[in-house]
Amino acid sequence: MPILPTLEGLHSAESLDRAFLEAFYGRVEELLAHPEDFSGALAGRLVGLVFEEPSTRTRVSFQAAVERLGGDALVVAGAEATSRAKGESLADMARVLGSYVDLLVWRHSADGASRLVARHAGVPVVNAGDGRLGHPTQTLLDLTLLHRRLGALEGRVVGLLGDLRHGRTARSLAWGLAVERASVLLLPGAGLEWEPAFEQRLVDRFGLRVRQVVHPLIRAWTGRDEARLLAPPGIEQPALFPGACDGLERLDALYLTRLQDERGARPGRGGYPGVTTAQLRDPLLAHTLLLHPLPRRDELPAELDDDPRMVAFEQAALGPTVRMAVLLSMLRPDAWPLPSLAPLPAGQPEPGLGACVNPNCVVRAEGLATPWRVVGGKRRRFLCALCDSQLPVDYVGCRTTSRVHPVHSQAAQRISPENLRPFRDREEAVAAGFAWGG
Repeated sequence: MPILPTLEGLHSAESLDRAFLEAFYGRVEELLAHPEDFSGALAGRLVGLVFEEPSTRTRVSFQAAVERLGGDALVVAGAEATSRAKGESLADMARVLGSYVDLLVWRHSADGASRLVARHAGVPVVNAGDGRLGHPTQTLLDLTLLHRRLGALEGRVVGLLGDLRHGRTARSLAWGLAVERASVLLLPGAGLEWEPAFEQRLVDRFGLRVRQVVHPLIRAWTGRDEARLLAPPGIEQPALFPGACDGLERLDALYLTRLQDERGARPGRGGYPGVTTAQLRDPLLAHTLLLHPLPRRDELPAELDDDPRMVAFEQAALGPTVRMAVLLSMLRPDAWPLPSLAPLPAGQPEPGLGACVNPNCVVRAEGLATPWRVVGGKRRRFLCALCDSQLPVDYVGCRTTSRVHPVHSQAAQRISPENLRPFRDREEAVAAGFAWGG
């Protein structure tokens, strides 16, 4: 079945697991300690850097990574400089560029673009940021910085402050933190929370507990008295929850993001949240690391740059080394192997599902049928295989029996993934030749 093939490369933090991360941190330390040992690792290899959206740190750090490893970079910056400006499809561009290089690094404004590229490129593809969906190499960078500063992340508490709805780095990092069994404190600006379906998927995947916590700084940041904390199961946190009141007494790191106004974000009433010199005198933040993917605005003022808790530029400086480790894992697993990434299904296009519900999904921009994948065990959810948006599926058919059932019924649960066919309603299933129940 077409839903079984997987996408080659790194497209989402969902592909990370703890074994990969532990080995990855070790590889970064090797690269930092002995860079000369890797100077010719990519000799004769050509890496395409395709940035259809503005970038400074990600593009330059990838180029630096390629050249430090002895490879060559082919840089394409700006969609207006390519035949995309003439109406060329993303699939056609991927096929052509994939025939020129050994690996593609791609940034795009549409959610799920790197996965669409990977369906056609014929070489590994690394997602350098797609729309608001994700930025997995930034997540590897962020996790590496946290690991170097804090050690094991299990049981640590990390706050995500700012634009969670449109900010791909925060969304991607939340998944990585959940993999590492850290607790995630959600501090969105007013009207800038991410969609409930994404959070529910995190909760279901990792068995997270959702707790409400209080602290005076929470109101200053979000305009609310309480904030949600996503905590892994089985970790005792008496310092977080003394007595009956869920008071927040520790915050190991605070990850700030700017307002993503290029994706239509607007600050809510009360302005956009950030940290101030006065707030940093609060005991809660006495030892809190301040991270930021950059570029920054007023949410992380320059007067804090000399504060030892401010590590955003140390974070950025790790970019080339972290991306060197990514490139080695993709192009030189013979000499520098890492544990395999969890594969993402390529998805099965299903015209009857209609357009993806996400207006920024790449299938809408490219005029394609929505490919789907299924997640969950007892309660299956059907997602767009490119942008991860939950699809409106109420019935599923079995391709071998030609029977259709309610999506959450026991009969539906017994259907193997490769035999599933999703439907929005029962009438569509009957029209497609599926009989009811049985």
